[in-house]
Amino acid sequence: MKFGFYSCMSGMPWGGSEVLWQRAARRLQLDGYQVAVNFKWWPYKAPTLQHLEDHGASLWLREKPPRPLLKRMFSANGSRKHWLDVERPDAVLVTLGYHPDPVLIADDCLARGIPYAINIQCASNFFFIHGDRLEQYRQWYCRAEKVYFVSEENQLKLENNIAMKLENAQIIANPFNVSFDANPPWPSTEPEFRIALVGRVHFQSKGQDIIVDVMRQPKWRRRSLKVVFYGHDQGNKRQLLELIKMHGLEQQLEFSGFSENVEAIWADNHALLLPSRYEGAPLVVIEAMLCNRIAITTDIGRNRELMDDNESGFVALGASVDLLDEALERAWQKRHQWREMGQLAGQHIRERYSDDPVRDFAEDLKMIGSEKVE
Repeated sequence: MKFGFYSCMSGMPWGGSEVLWQRAARRLQLDGYQVAVNFKWWPYKAPTLQHLEDHGASLWLREKPPRPLLKRMFSANGSRKHWLDVERPDAVLVTLGYHPDPVLIADDCLARGIPYAINIQCASNFFFIHGDRLEQYRQWYCRAEKVYFVSEENQLKLENNIAMKLENAQIIANPFNVSFDANPPWPSTEPEFRIALVGRVHFQSKGQDIIVDVMRQPKWRRRSLKVVFYGHDQGNKRQLLELIKMHGLEQQLEFSGFSENVEAIWADNHALLLPSRYEGAPLVVIEAMLCNRIAITTDIGRNRELMDDNESGFVALGASVDLLDEALERAWQKRHQWREMGQLAGQHIRERYSDDPVRDFAEDLKMIGSEKVE
């Protein structure tokens, strides 16, 4: 049996939205299934794609294929071959990094009688599907075998966009990057409490700019609290550093860069701060909770599903200075309970989240593929 994986990723060579399908594809390979991947061409190939190819996956790169693939992708008369006609997968998973992405490959699957599923990794209220394309989007989603979402909040956003309830919707989990039994040591709270803001430095999605405005208030300047930023630059690192300097917040805010060792972050910090304007289901929340740390977050993605406000975390109703300040203030007043609340967060996440999301997802995909074979 062969599975096709079609990624709609177009803005960067690799990202968090690609992790689940790539690991599920590798799991299927280990279980003896064939894998074909369709991905946008970039000047260099992501190592994870190369890993799949090294283990037998057929890799098609859209738009500017490498020279070795040219002969294969064109027929003798020079006309372009279609990926589905060459690979003939028994089922296809289409992964979207963002909900407005068009699912044109679904039309090709429908024309060939190939069952397909769609995985949406993120949805927001920033963009809406135009009414002129409503029927097309409804067809793509309604005729899918499954539409996988990473949170109920994201499902609602997509359903609002197409003004239709999806009976084929299913909530799934993304893989995390710490041990399921993680238990990093609790750091000293002297001379200060330390909160980690973990995420790519991208104001539009992650909201680091909001925290600068919160922390420049006189009350936070007086308190023994430091916010440490971790993450890759995705366009706003310069603004972040210059805002910190402009407001004289070097004692309150620190940029630490990217860290590969997630558990090490939580050996140095007491809580997570995530002021995101939109998310799918932020892994940093799951990882912090697995490391027995509380999260102070906005009410987006899966956050409210995973933590109990004021008990195992703190939820701000929206991504604004006033609402984040209110949630952070509630957390600060309970700062001496953070360790015990973090233990409860660890209990809650282990009760509410899969210990092996890749296994679960791969098994669900097998069911879709088996329907075509039968």
